[in-house]
Amino acid sequence: MAERDLVLDGSYTPTYDEISGYMNEPIRTLWQDLNAYIQQEYKALPRITYSKCSAKPGWNVKYHKSGKSLCTLYPEKESFIALVVVTLDLAPLIEAMSDEYQPAVLEIMRSAKPFNGTLWLMIPVDGHAVLDNVKQLLLLKHKIR
Repeated sequence: MAERDLVLDGSYTPTYDEISGYMNEPIRTLWQDLNAYIQQEYKALPRITYSKCSAKPGWNVKYHKSGKSLCTLYPEKESFIALVVVTLDLAPLIEAMSDEYQPAVLEIMRSAKPFNGTLWLMIPVDGHAVLDNVKQLLLLKHKIR
């Protein structure tokens, strides 16, 4: 019998700790860092939801602030995806700060197709530099007060 995949098994709702434990190090530490940052700085609580979207099915962790989406995090064994939706007016600002962003993050932004005045950035977080870029994008999107 095949072992069930915690993230893909829609019949069982995992806890936040189970999702965190699903990931291997060193990615788990980056995951915990970003989640702690969002919870502390934005006072946002994680909401675990299941997505049947063909682009990224499975359990994910959503964060909202002031009634708007802050980001969605998709756990994987060896990495995780941070979905940050930014408005088109932020793209020139990000380009102006391009020396602060990893080439992979800039490429994701540059290749994203505009949708209703936004860019949906599906960013694979695989190291500290990309993690810092995700935090920068969150700050541009929603300032900490």
